[in-house]
Amino acid sequence: MNGMAKCDKKKNIVILATGGTIAGAGKQGKNIGYKSGSIKAQTLIDAIPELQNVANICVEQVCNINSDDITSEIWFDLAKRIHDLSLREDVDGIVMMHGTDTMEETAFFLSLVLDFVGKASKPVILTGSMRPATATEPDGPTNLLFAVKTAVNLCGHSVRESLDSTCHARSGSEAGINSGGHHTLVNAKNDAAVYVAFAGKLMDARYVQKIHANDLDAFAEISTALSCPLEPVLSKVEGSVHHPLVNTFDISSLRELPHVSVLYFNADADAELVRFAAERSAGLVIAGAGAGEFSRAWVDVIAGVVSEKNIPVVISTRINRGCIVPEQLLVPGTIAAYDLPPAKAAVLLRLALTVTTTPAKIQEMFSSQ
Repeated sequence: MNGMAKCDKKKNIVILATGGTIAGAGKQGKNIGYKSGSIKAQTLIDAIPELQNVANICVEQVCNINSDDITSEIWFDLAKRIHDLSLREDVDGIVMMHGTDTMEETAFFLSLVLDFVGKASKPVILTGSMRPATATEPDGPTNLLFAVKTAVNLCGHSVRESLDSTCHARSGSEAGINSGGHHTLVNAKNDAAVYVAFAGKLMDARYVQKIHANDLDAFAEISTALSCPLEPVLSKVEGSVHHPLVNTFDISSLRELPHVSVLYFNADADAELVRFAAERSAGLVIAGAGAGEFSRAWVDVIAGVVSEKNIPVVISTRINRGCIVPEQLLVPGTIAAYDLPPAKAAVLLRLALTVTTTPAKIQEMFSSQ
């Protein structure tokens, strides 16, 4: 990236582009039948002249793919680049264009490996779109403009200071944020500096989930804080301090993450799939029915995997609201995901496996999230 001159009036925002629907192209005017990651980022930025009135923009094309093709290697590249950018005095914030399918996983991964706690942080905000750039009314430009405005709004302070100064109480756990419009900041619970900005909402990477396959308002924060209370205590994990919602994983010496398989339980599901996945994985996540439950056949096979294969098995739920706690586990030695959905539980398990393979210690990590 060429040097970006520090400006007294406008903040300097770096946009990292990874592709996705926001960079998708297809038949003009059509919302479907497009190819993600077809348009270069600079072309998209040039089509939104309002951005130049909001901030000084620098664009970097990290990759240009469908987000279903995101890999841990790309995650590592993104984390390293964001870390390097956060150290620059001429960079005030980072916005990432990302496909919506795995956006919540990338955001959660970054929130676990980027250390913003205890110092002035530079916000990292992911955004994307549900319609390609060639649609009649693409939503990408609006989402990107909102993300950049929000990054500017959060610049120059710790995240908590920014939220305290810009938010006012709303009903329930919601708060409003003044970023040039009537937008919503949902569930601002921690000091993490990674967010998803989408459809006028700014959402915490820890809680955000894609909740609709087609709607423009496709994301929401799913929190079970009331039904799944966690004690805010410090716990020791392999000699490092782990605190609820605090980022602790050091990936500086890593290049890839251990492989974890996610298995979805349904009525009459073949239990041999569990055994097959265990042969190919360093850990498993089970998307159980209801409160993390499954058939007797699955209980037997999972128990065998835990005792014979000695790999960690995390129990989550295929329901997008609710909480799995250790007291509910059907198989001794498995790990409760608490309120993490299966995809995010897999992210945390993959990172946990870089530190330890001991189920009790991994359970502490999940308990602390």
